[in-house]
Amino acid sequence: MTITEKKGSQLSYAFFVFYALAIQAFIHPAAGASIETTEIRKGFSATPGHVNSEFQYLLADLTGLFAFGFMRVGPTKLNLAVVHLPSSLPVWSAIPSNLANWGRSTTLSFDGNLVLTDKSIHDGVLWSSNSTGGNFLVLRNTSNLQILFSSDENSAVWQSFDHPSDTLVQGQNFTSMVSLTTPDRRYALRIVGIHIGLFMEFGGRHEINYWRHSPFGAKGAIIYGIVQPLGFFGFYNADSSKAELLPFDSFDRGYLGLHRVTIQNDGNLHAYFWDNKKWDLVYTAVTEPCGLPGICGAYGLCLPGKPSCFCLVNGTDGCLQTDSGDFCSKEYSAFSVVRRSGVTVEYNELMLSARVQSLAECEKICERNCTCWGALYAKTTNVCYLMDYPIQTVEASGDTHQGYFKVRQQGGGGSAERHRAATAVSVIFTLVFAGFALYGGYWCWDKRRSNLLRLQLAGSSQEMTQTPFKDLRSMNT
Repeated sequence: MTITEKKGSQLSYAFFVFYALAIQAFIHPAAGASIETTEIRKGFSATPGHVNSEFQYLLADLTGLFAFGFMRVGPTKLNLAVVHLPSSLPVWSAIPSNLANWGRSTTLSFDGNLVLTDKSIHDGVLWSSNSTGGNFLVLRNTSNLQILFSSDENSAVWQSFDHPSDTLVQGQNFTSMVSLTTPDRRYALRIVGIHIGLFMEFGGRHEINYWRHSPFGAKGAIIYGIVQPLGFFGFYNADSSKAELLPFDSFDRGYLGLHRVTIQNDGNLHAYFWDNKKWDLVYTAVTEPCGLPGICGAYGLCLPGKPSCFCLVNGTDGCLQTDSGDFCSKEYSAFSVVRRSGVTVEYNELMLSARVQSLAECEKICERNCTCWGALYAKTTNVCYLMDYPIQTVEASGDTHQGYFKVRQQGGGGSAERHRAATAVSVIFTLVFAGFALYGGYWCWDKRRSNLLRLQLAGSSQEMTQTPFKDLRSMNT
């Protein structure tokens, strides 16, 4: 045995020991499953057991590097996930309508369609692969979870690589048909035309494109991107020619290990390399933290460098919180204005803009536009950058920019809904009270009229009994 072979053998043994310990500490097999389970057949079902592990194993790949199963979320909830066992890191997870409970009410079943249900939740079905014709569920050593029609690996009717969550692993295609999203669905990585970009999403048409990369060799729209084991994010055209190879810090170092790209919870995009002990950070898309729109929250002010957060507008607990929508409807149209000198954003070149003559003209454009939440005026270039989204974090930047920000007045947003509801209740109460009052008044009047009528009848009866018959007869003549 050569020295190189001996070292390789020692490293392999050390990795095996580390891997075995990691499995014992992290995973627990589901009832009916074992660490050797590498295939699930049609008719399978499982429920989470009464265990304290963070991950309950259901299925593993042939190398034992990845596993699929129940992943604990908080103390009582769970999600479906594919986990990199040595690091206990999920590289894929389902995106259910609601998180399932870790208990007997939850079931994962496979009848050709992989379905997660929870009987304690009203809707029941929380997630489904929406597949038909599947007979086998397998996990590849690439971490790709596949539903197969037959034992042929090319007979997949569904695979997790086509439905990424927040992570891309090497060898996984990334197209304009999918996106990477954070678990709260607040941030997303997407391919749009010839660009790849990071977006902060508010629902509906409102979003912030706060980072963009344009491969210099793109021929029309980019068809797909793929993370390569040599340490780069490759982008390719329709004819399979490369548009660009975006290098990581691990590029061209001779490292042939596992790479992944993940969109973090703060909205940044990172690439990592697994060195058999830990994940090394090898790429960061937004290098200045103040360039992340949510770093200090709504109406936040970020000081660059070692970022510190302050408030443009104070709220009841920290900075003022904002909602989505605009100022176009009558009940949401009222606003006040906050002006701040020396603020900008890192991504202003990606915003709507107009060339103006003055700060006043810039402010007027936003003031008259009901979809505009704010504007940044660049004094040196006379460019007005418009914010067509709820105000997020801005960055301190000397005195070259002037900020103009709308603040929804009290009663807008959710307050307006509560005000309308309170008004409706008040009107209904008033009408009901008036109805009772009218009925009570009529009842009293009717009772009094009845008493008077009885008295009158009683008086008439007395007179009739006291009048002689002959007089009555003479009265009729």
